[in-house]
Amino acid sequence: MSFSQWIFEKLSIGTQGVTNKQGRYSIVITNLFTFLSLLLLFSFIFISVSYENYFHAIIVAIVTIMVAANFIILQKTKNYIISNHFLMILTSVVYIYFVISGGVGDYGYLWIFSYPIISMFLYGTRKGVLFAMGFLLIITLILVIQPAGLLKVHYTFPLIVRIIMIYFFVSVLTYAYLYLTEQSFTVAETNIKEAKDESRSKDEFLSKLSHQIRTPLNNIMVLGDLLSETKLDDNQRDLLESVLASTHNLVNVVNSIVKVSAAEITEKENKINFELLSTIQSSLKLFEQQYQQVVAFELEGKDKRYNVMGDPIRIKQIFLNLIENILKFRKPEGNHVKINLELVKENSSQVEFNFQINFDFLLPVVNLTEESWLFSDDMHNKLSIVEPGFDLSISKKLIEVLGSRLVASCSNGITTIEFSIKYKKSASEAPTAAPTIVSAVSSTVKNVDLKEANVLLVEDNLINQKIVLLSLKTLVANIDVANNGKEALDMFGNKKYDIVLMDIQMPVMDGLTATRKIRELEASTNSHVPIIAITANALSGDREICLSAGMNEYISKPFQLDVLVSKMKELLKN
Repeated sequence: MSFSQWIFEKLSIGTQGVTNKQGRYSIVITNLFTFLSLLLLFSFIFISVSYENYFHAIIVAIVTIMVAANFIILQKTKNYIISNHFLMILTSVVYIYFVISGGVGDYGYLWIFSYPIISMFLYGTRKGVLFAMGFLLIITLILVIQPAGLLKVHYTFPLIVRIIMIYFFVSVLTYAYLYLTEQSFTVAETNIKEAKDESRSKDEFLSKLSHQIRTPLNNIMVLGDLLSETKLDDNQRDLLESVLASTHNLVNVVNSIVKVSAAEITEKENKINFELLSTIQSSLKLFEQQYQQVVAFELEGKDKRYNVMGDPIRIKQIFLNLIENILKFRKPEGNHVKINLELVKENSSQVEFNFQINFDFLLPVVNLTEESWLFSDDMHNKLSIVEPGFDLSISKKLIEVLGSRLVASCSNGITTIEFSIKYKKSASEAPTAAPTIVSAVSSTVKNVDLKEANVLLVEDNLINQKIVLLSLKTLVANIDVANNGKEALDMFGNKKYDIVLMDIQMPVMDGLTATRKIRELEASTNSHVPIIAITANALSGDREICLSAGMNEYISKPFQLDVLVSKMKELLKN
């Protein structure tokens, strides 16, 4: 850790848990002046003792104790306003005492020149100027009147004028500096906000463009595949293959375009009462079913119960993204993934958990410079994932939004990914798993043949409905169609379905909402119907969002028919 980082860490003491930006800044400034004050006060005690002025030394020692006590109280209460008031009152009294007593060597008045700096840094330019000018008025009255028997030092008129002029000059310089700094910050914040708005508009545009392009592309590919199965002469088949090849190239272009856009992750959360460990366990079961032959998952302490208040979708998104990326580098067999959850801090209203994922296969990592965002606790051992297939950007953003950071390290054949999250304590008993994120823990479907399966297609676009029906008509005997999520819920309640194909963007009720409501219905009946998302939402993070809502699989348009059929068969066997 560098010296500047150490200094900033010490000045940030007490800002933990303070979400207000102005509050954090004020605490840092208060800490700065507290540390400087303590340094100067200790120096003054030493000077007073060296001059054998023990009375001054005792006075300054008392002030030092009061400043230290104020610092300790600030760390506990986080009330920087009261702390600042106390510091200013204490500074005013001490500086007036130095002017009256002359301090050591009759130069105590020199301390007052720092008063406008302290007041404006603590209170800003507006309130700080009022404090500085008010204090100047008090000092001027004392120096001009010079009450008999009160002042230990005689201040001549020229000296009084110089003191007032220098004080005023320091005040003007401090005000000008802070005013220009505030203006610069305002301009910078405006530019940052405009850049974020521009980036958000770009992401929204790319998302809409991708969605609009992918749907007709998917239709062209599916119809082309269907047409290729009919009787065509050589010339017609050659032309059709050229069309399909061009379409595939266009798909690659669309994929390249949307790669520059990441899912916009904001601080908006759906805070509900949920049980943390069972939520994580439900996420792992999605992978246990798929990788049960090659990977062993272990959730330590899964029998414990931690009822918290927060967003269960967020923690599920994090684990889905992390585990999915980790398993890309699994060994052919004998892989072991262990998740540790530790309660590290707890008070009357809040709990903090440390999450640690350990696995016995190494990720492709190399030592890089300090610019790397993924790093170990050892500042000299920076790590960065260089494999293109490894992308933790979604998890990184989610964890940062929750006020933490992602840390990775490799040692003795074990790779560790670690982060921490704070939650509010739950006031009541939470359900074993949040109703909105029930996963494929149990299923009423057992080895259903695809030909005999009852399929519910939820799609609002008539052309898309026709394409899917044409694609599956020779493979599935019965497919019902719902035009939106509301219709799907009504049909789901009146008929038993073996599998659901769900679009995402629909009127009346979207696919994510419909999926959550289906899982809520199933929670009361202990049943489970597989749901596959078939959507043109193909930006980074869309898959995790669908799985977090309770879907079992995700297919982005355009898709290959054999991929859809393969996923349907796999889910119907479980």
